[in-house]
Amino acid sequence: MKLIKQFKDQFINLYDNLTNADSSWENRQYDFCLIFGQTNENKLPWITANWKSDFEPYFDLLIKQNGIFKEAGCKATKYKLEKRISKKEKEFIYHSEIKLGRLKWDEKSHEKWTIANNTDNYFLDFELWSPSWTICEKRQSPPDIYISISNETDFENSRDIKFGYFIVVAIAKSLKFDSRPILKELSERIDSKATILKTRRWGKPEKTGVWIFENWIQDTFSNGIYKDKNLHSINFEELEFEPTWEVIHRAN
Repeated sequence: MKLIKQFKDQFINLYDNLTNADSSWENRQYDFCLIFGQTNENKLPWITANWKSDFEPYFDLLIKQNGIFKEAGCKATKYKLEKRISKKEKEFIYHSEIKLGRLKWDEKSHEKWTIANNTDNYFLDFELWSPSWTICEKRQSPPDIYISISNETDFENSRDIKFGYFIVVAIAKSLKFDSRPILKELSERIDSKATILKTRRWGKPEKTGVWIFENWIQDTFSNGIYKDKNLHSINFEELEFEPTWEVIHRAN
């Protein structure tokens, strides 16, 4: 076992040396993509059937560009809805978090974090690091590939939303891989409201035109990144993408 661990460490060190020298946490450059999903509840990515047919195959193609993709680590948050009785004997809905345990990029883990339909449980978010965050911490460099999915509805499904889910995809420039064809095919498959791409550093805050990113790529959410407003408070058709972004796809 020690020899296996030693070999793995040597492989990771060799891999690090082959990547772009500018690979520190703050400065590593990425193709940074945002995907705004449709609001159709039957087409959401965390529904198991949709994930298997419309999302996972394309993300799998991206992840396998990384030579150590099997080391990818995933996190997800979902809740179980329970009916409870208060001290005043009033019924209310309680959301208890479902413990998913350690997740990998494999079918068994996908079955754990996805849901059969959008009424069984409440999905909050999903996050993938390739290689995993523990390896990234060890080599002191952010991931080669990062993917996150956020549910844009609230627990009660009462918020007026302009897009149903928000996906962030970041592909390190040092991989020398053009992700556009895969992202375009994925976006056409799911008919995203918009899929946009630009170059961005992992940990450098930036303001480009009306787009503002104060946090690292891993902390990119839909709130506050456009004119410092919640994107759901703005008519989606009025969002200004070009020239800041390259538009990969936009729904008709």
